[in-house]
Amino acid sequence: MMKTNMRVNEMMVASGSVIGARMTIMGKAACSPAQSDYAEIGGMVQEKVVAIGKVNQALVEQWSVMLADAAEQARHLSHLMFGGKPMGIGDLSGLAERWLAHGTRMITRTMDTGGLALAPVHEQATANARRLS
Repeated sequence: MMKTNMRVNEMMVASGSVIGARMTIMGKAACSPAQSDYAEIGGMVQEKVVAIGKVNQALVEQWSVMLADAAEQARHLSHLMFGGKPMGIGDLSGLAERWLAHGTRMITRTMDTGGLALAPVHEQATANARRLS
């Protein structure tokens, strides 16, 4: 979470410099269309579409892992419950340990999701800041 917070701050600083540089580019384009940087202007929308696609991919991958984990937990529980033998102390202890580990993974993955979603946007914003400065 601290790493994500640092990336948010870096992205905000980078975004400020990118917005300033691009406003200058667009202002020059409005004043002098023949000498405009149309590659930069045209790339603004495309880069956002690519970044959003990467964000969606990261979120879908994370969600898929979490769903697969939950399905495996449900499969294991149903196997124990309907396996045809009564659960003993060892089974209950193992089940509690397994569900605690599962809960920890789910919480950790949930906290990681913000960083995964931020990563492509952070990457693009900081790359633009370096390129335009």
